[in-house]
Amino acid sequence: MSVTASTAYDSNPFLAFGDDTEAASFRLELAPSIYRSDGISSLKISGRVEHVEYMRRYDSAQNLSANVAASHRINERLDATANFSISSSVSTTDFVGPIGTGDELGPDDLPLPIDNDITLLGDRQRRNQAAADVSLRYTPTEFDEIRWSSSARANRYGAARLQDSDYASQRLAYSRRINDGFTIGGVVDASVSNFKDTRIGDAKTLSPQLSVSAMLGSRLQASGSFGLSFTRTNLAVGRDTSTTFAGNATLCYKGSLSNFCVNGSRQVLPSAIGGVRKQTSAGATYSLRLSERETLQLGGSYSVASAPLAGVGGDFESIRGYARYERLLNERTRLFASAGYSDTSDDIGARRSNIQGAVGITFQFGNTR
Repeated sequence: MSVTASTAYDSNPFLAFGDDTEAASFRLELAPSIYRSDGISSLKISGRVEHVEYMRRYDSAQNLSANVAASHRINERLDATANFSISSSVSTTDFVGPIGTGDELGPDDLPLPIDNDITLLGDRQRRNQAAADVSLRYTPTEFDEIRWSSSARANRYGAARLQDSDYASQRLAYSRRINDGFTIGGVVDASVSNFKDTRIGDAKTLSPQLSVSAMLGSRLQASGSFGLSFTRTNLAVGRDTSTTFAGNATLCYKGSLSNFCVNGSRQVLPSAIGGVRKQTSAGATYSLRLSERETLQLGGSYSVASAPLAGVGGDFESIRGYARYERLLNERTRLFASAGYSDTSDDIGARRSNIQGAVGITFQFGNTR
């Protein structure tokens, strides 16, 4: 289990309108975890509880999550994985944790960007989510791989102007390794988006894509999938069918002291304000080991969500930047300092931004693995 205590400053923590928005805060995070593995099966149970206490103007905020991840090698050719999670968090408050560096490179392993719904902007909006993901990977030969995966998300907001939604997707992917540095294949995604209080905006999407993965050097790898999404959306009267480009791409460099990844994605997804939207995102992360005890992380992203495929409204836009420095004091204790910037605009064109800085300390208890 880890315990993190930090202090932070935000110029506008909830991306609210007005001039008097800045506040200092104290943060306390508990993150217990249990991991077991026998080489064939593995199980990890983890949780997170974060309390944010603001010194002025705002009430306290809490971010909670629990996750169970399991994997099992059924035989030498068949593997199964499953992941279940629940979370309750206030958007825009959760900037203190470290960012990823693109460890999952395969196009079939890229997470769905549904967790990055940029229409859920500021104003103290809380999202409660239950999520489940399962997959099977079958390797009939040393050159071929077949993977089936299924994902489901249930999002609940408790706010009259936001739309509760359920989302489910199925993915079937085939890939063939041509040589040690090049793999090609195909992916078919099918998804359903349902909104709880109305049928307007409900949608079904089918997306066939071509997938490729290539080693561009001993430390550089590129992967992606590219195709089209065909979406049928319920309107107030009848249905509408639309076609758009869909896919994702990742380029990663893994060095002895540094890692760097750039990625991009485009997908049709349900949004918090109702209706499915075309969301396009691009980002980059960089990590550098300065010494045996010091590390530096940098990251940034840009996302835009179109007007809903059914209904009215304009585009949403989000820009984020992040930097984090860590120093290991001993095996169980580390100090960190982080800075973050976010800038957003909503469907009426109003822009809001937040600058955050934080310093803190993390203690690790139990097994440090």
